[in-house]
Amino acid sequence: MKLESHLPKQSPWLYITPLLNAILLLIVYFLFSSGFIVQSGIRVEKPRSSSRLTGFDRAHIVTLAPGSDAPLYFDGKRMTWEELRTELKGRRDGERRIILHTDRQAPTARFTEVSNLALELGYEVALSTTPNPATSATR
Repeated sequence: MKLESHLPKQSPWLYITPLLNAILLLIVYFLFSSGFIVQSGIRVEKPRSSSRLTGFDRAHIVTLAPGSDAPLYFDGKRMTWEELRTELKGRRDGERRIILHTDRQAPTARFTEVSNLALELGYEVALSTTPNPATSATR
């Protein structure tokens, strides 16, 4: 004996809606989480320090990569010295802070030039470092 249901047929959208909701949440998650990556693709070995940097949450990032020409990057975009000067002068509104990601092998003179330029244009400058490895006090 075959039993038949007398309930009305359900729309297929009833079952697709939660799936679409989950996919939308994943898309939003991956779009926003990619903004937390500071500098992808530029390898910089930063100096070590025990100090901590605070208050530079939305600062611009200037990266000095190693090498004889010491390429400059401003917020991940490669620039020449003149382009960096123009970019910093042109930013009148917004955040006036810069974090310098400088490689250990980058020329010190180049680091000094970039930090002096930023200070002359009214930016606060901070040097990004790597925390010292935890040392155990064994006595």
